[in-house]
Amino acid sequence: MTHRVTVTIAKDGSISAETHGVTGSKCLDYIPLLEDLLGAETVSSEFTEDYRRTAAEVENTATQQQWNS
Repeated sequence: MTHRVTVTIAKDGSISAETHGVTGSKCLDYIPLLEDLLGAETVSSEFTEDYRRTAAEVENTATQQQWNS
């Protein structure tokens, strides 16, 4: 599965970002990169469902979704 980051900028100027397909603590590697790119500072963060999943589980889910499409 491809790693993706969705960045959302709200009308009030607040920025949120969510990783997709990044398992475990590897998602934390994106924080400094996003802060640099966006000129922003992280105020809060939460782990997504992918944080608790393994790379194999994510790959199996992606394969199943392809077959069901």
